Amino acid sequence: MAGALVTRTRWGVVSAAIFASVVVGYAVGKVPPTIGLVSDEFGLDKVTAGWLASIFFAYGAGFGVLTGMVGGRVGARALLLTGVLVLVLSGIAGALATSAAMLLAVRVFEGISFAAIVSSAPKITFDATRPEDRNLALGIWSGYMPGGMALAMIVAPFLAESVGWRSLWWLMAGAALIAAVLAAVGMSRRRWPEQPRRDADAGFDWAGVRATLPVGALWLFGGAFLLFTIQWFAIAAWLPTFLTETQGRGPIGAALFSALVVGMNVTGNMIGGWLMHHGVPRYALVGAANVIMAVTGVLILAGSVPDDAKIPLAIVFSAGSGILPAAAYAGAAAHVPKPELGAMANGFMAQGAAIGMLLGPPLMAIVVGGLGSWEAAWWCMLICPAIGLVITAALFGIERRKL
Repeated sequence: MAGALVTRTRWGVVSAAIFASVVVGYAVGKVPPTIGLVSDEFGLDKVTAGWLASIFFAYGAGFGVLTGMVGGRVGARALLLTGVLVLVLSGIAGALATSAAMLLAVRVFEGISFAAIVSSAPKITFDATRPEDRNLALGIWSGYMPGGMALAMIVAPFLAESVGWRSLWWLMAGAALIAAVLAAVGMSRRRWPEQPRRDADAGFDWAGVRATLPVGALWLFGGAFLLFTIQWFAIAAWLPTFLTETQGRGPIGAALFSALVVGMNVTGNMIGGWLMHHGVPRYALVGAANVIMAVTGVLILAGSVPDDAKIPLAIVFSAGSGILPAAAYAGAAAHVPKPELGAMANGFMAQGAAIGMLLGPPLMAIVVGGLGSWEAAWWCMLICPAIGLVITAALFGIERRKL
């Protein structure tokens, strides 16, 4: 297997891949705390504001798997570098946006980085680690989204209040430039000589594509990840607004509480990696995450639950559901037909995540707007976990046969 001959884990390489991924998480998280300011400047309604948060994932939703295939052709390092350079350019363009249409277009372009980095970073992590360290490393890496989002939510209210929302785009461009330097230098052949080589004359591995597409476990893990991201990102994107509208919190307080909730997902990611490292089955983590999302998701929106309990419930929701991404990416790595197709398998995960994050915020806005209140939408929080438990049952059969 690729990486099987690695005698020591290249934690420097893993760290560079994680940092680039965290910048992607920052790119996502910089919007929810500033939705109010951007809406006021450009006159956006709630549904359009929801699209501003989620349209970042439009490219990944349509071309996640294809981008993974490109990664297999050009190499994971080149694909990662492409992603961070897209973030540099889109950060500059977003900071200079003069209309809502221009900002939405920039967000679509910015989303190329998500598909590129999320398809390549797990492959790099896999190749740079010893077999006994991979589940742990992938578990840590899978916290990139909540980690980056939480960081953005912490700095956003202070920067936006003092120098305006555009400063968050400039900050992203600078961080992405640092990530590009770290990837270019830290992942060079001189510093990482045992990294897999690619055949410059090779075309797409169509035989590998035909072998990968029928793998049911990849579709199931991708589907589980899709459902998770619909629910988790809907809560994460709208939590600042929810706390402001239902509890009367100010922008800074709502943003900081939201950052705490989102950041706790990282804890779940790490716990998921640790549990797999100690032999807990992946399907068990997927099932547990769906049960936690169902129970806490309903209670967060239920009108009968006191306001003081909502933030603790949201913390449990975020931390408990965080064990699922670690299981999904580890499952994709375990079921891919051959290691060279790892980027394509990660493309399944990226596409599932992108579809879920694309749909989550606007669906929440439509449901809450149609029902007239947040409280009336409590039952919607059961839909994704119910389907997720059906997927868990299917994964149980597949994974038990693999053991």
